[in-house]
Amino acid sequence: MKTIIKPKLEEQRAHAFDKRVMEREAAKGTPDPNVFYRTDTEPIEKIDIMQVREDMKNRGEDITKSDIQREAKLIFIHDHYINIYIYQCADRAENRAAVLFLHGGGFIGGEAGARENQCRYLAEQSGALIISCDYRLAPEQMFPAAVEDACGTLDWMIQQAEALGIDADKIVVAGDSAGANLAANCVFHDSENRIKLAVYIYGALDLTSAQDTFYKWDYTLYQMEEKQKEYIMRRLYRFKHMSELIQKLYVPKGHPMDDPMISPIYADTFQGHPDTLMIEAEFDYFRICNDAYAEKLEKAGSSVEILFYEGMDHAFFDRIGMLEQAADCIREIAKRIIKL
Repeated sequence: MKTIIKPKLEEQRAHAFDKRVMEREAAKGTPDPNVFYRTDTEPIEKIDIMQVREDMKNRGEDITKSDIQREAKLIFIHDHYINIYIYQCADRAENRAAVLFLHGGGFIGGEAGARENQCRYLAEQSGALIISCDYRLAPEQMFPAAVEDACGTLDWMIQQAEALGIDADKIVVAGDSAGANLAANCVFHDSENRIKLAVYIYGALDLTSAQDTFYKWDYTLYQMEEKQKEYIMRRLYRFKHMSELIQKLYVPKGHPMDDPMISPIYADTFQGHPDTLMIEAEFDYFRICNDAYAEKLEKAGSSVEILFYEGMDHAFFDRIGMLEQAADCIREIAKRIIKL
């Protein structure tokens, strides 16, 4: 397993947020340490799901410098339509690689359009065709709706390879957070081994409760600069809390959380997994899970690379144009696509 460390850009202290991340956290006020070990979540009836979704609409900035074309299209999956967006360079070549990109948002929020600037930049840097889909969201459509839409879009993309002008032997699946979970589902769905590269950006690959994980998640598994400790723990708690919320809104009541289609880390086998790039943030709640996932892939004989971004946290990918690290990880993904 190869790990590439990406150092902080504006902060010299070890195990501290990079400057811009800390500025964002400091603007929220002083953390309340009394909440860090809570396991309860607010009653479902009190959740304003539309406000949650509105809060997730951070589109970042368009940093492309060339003509990137965008096409919206409705495609039929099983018994319903979903919307997809196709991004490609205006001066595109034929037989390009193709990327199915799956957005994050905890399965309850986010949208394909919210990752438009990331998809545009990835198309520019890689020359690949990028497809981003609006899979169905919970709680209106609970598991397995999102999985069906992600895997169905993959099948559609491969079936339409000739019409799209892509090389069906150069298929990539990628996603951030919940989208990485769906990308992993696509890999396990791909019995014909059509996917050549999987990219998981701080993937939510284990949705079981922190106390139920086999690797025993705990705050002590993270090294934290003392003066920032409570700010870092607040950020970790937010996604610990979000994971507990997902259990109620995304997963049908009584369904086992260690179902591999819900928590891919519990898959029976990792044999035949494609080359994998895992992008991790130092202060991401799911980092401990991702390390364990990478170990399982390596033991199964898969080629695994980890890009480890020091001083970053979950969702840094959202802030393209504001955090250099977001653009950097897209360029790193593009390098590997070009090599296919």
